[in-house]
Amino acid sequence: MSNAFRVVKSLTRSLAYVLLVISLSLAMLVIVQREFTPFQTVLSDSMAPKYRTGDAVVLKEIDVSGIAVGDVIVFRDPEDKSQFVIHRVAAIDASGPSPMFLTKGDSNPVADDWKIATGEVVGGVMVNLHGFGDFLEYASSSHGYVSLVLAPAIAALALVFVLALGDKLFGRLTRSSSRFTPAPTGT
Repeated sequence: MSNAFRVVKSLTRSLAYVLLVISLSLAMLVIVQREFTPFQTVLSDSMAPKYRTGDAVVLKEIDVSGIAVGDVIVFRDPEDKSQFVIHRVAAIDASGPSPMFLTKGDSNPVADDWKIATGEVVGGVMVNLHGFGDFLEYASSSHGYVSLVLAPAIAALALVFVLALGDKLFGRLTRSSSRFTPAPTGT
């Protein structure tokens, strides 16, 4: 087997492994996101420039008794409980039995129309990944799944097939060429 063939074979095998790891990793990311939703996609620029549409945030638990004016909190949207809102605490109304938070998006001109009770606070933001929400949305779509998960897996399988075919063809060539090597002549 020639050195060039060995190098090509080694590079092809490595590429197949890399494609397979990418495919499996992205498949796991999509499954984990669908089942456990560790990332929340930012849907508006109300907190720009810190959090922008298409960013992904990871939420963290916070002690609601320690929330102060200026803190960023995450709570369920009072108008659509399936959505989260990330806004800054603009004021705290402590006149009732439990504090209520008046919130405002950093880029919004006025404060929100609602007050958030301590029990409605989901948490805070632990990590913001710029643009990762857009990537997650695409990867979770049918087109994204095909292009990011299935295509690399199919390419890896095709490379393995090409390697096997190359071994078979190269093996035949080396066997057939050795068959026709002239026998040494006696002196």
